[in-house]
Amino acid sequence: EEAERRLHAGDYAAAEQASRQVLEAAPDSAVARSKLGVALAQQGRLDEAIAEFSKALQLHPTYASAYSNLGNAYRAKGMLPEALAAYERALAIDPDYAIAHQNLGILYKQMGRVGEAVDHFKRATRLSLRRQADGTRQVRRGCLPTAVVLTVGAFACLARVLR
Repeated sequence: EEAERRLHAGDYAAAEQASRQVLEAAPDSAVARSKLGVALAQQGRLDEAIAEFSKALQLHPTYASAYSNLGNAYRAKGMLPEALAAYERALAIDPDYAIAHQNLGILYKQMGRVGEAVDHFKRATRLSLRRQADGTRQVRRGCLPTAVVLTVGAFACLARVLR
């Protein structure tokens, strides 16, 4: 999808526009609302991003990625208790969501809770490595045409915390 490509390319204004076009045709798309929220957050429009993530969650209350992104927006605004609640909700929905563990680790580090940060960075790393291994096995079996690898900055975050 165009919005996803634009997000990955770092063209957040174009990602916003693409997300809004999808929403014109499908206003109840939680995925499009969440992508719009990411595009807005990346442009520093955090209040608008929070509103879009909240709308996405009204449409799809078990959307772990939207909770994690909501947590990122709250953290960027300095609303740490709200960020913590959003990350915890993401992990209650999907305990194996590596990115949410990474985000929670970043938040805990920011809050000075280094031990908890390290625990979540380690968990994010283990989960990412497991996904990478699963993707490699699928490729070897011929189930996937290319390797699908989830990469997160957990290694870098862990190294920074341990310094």
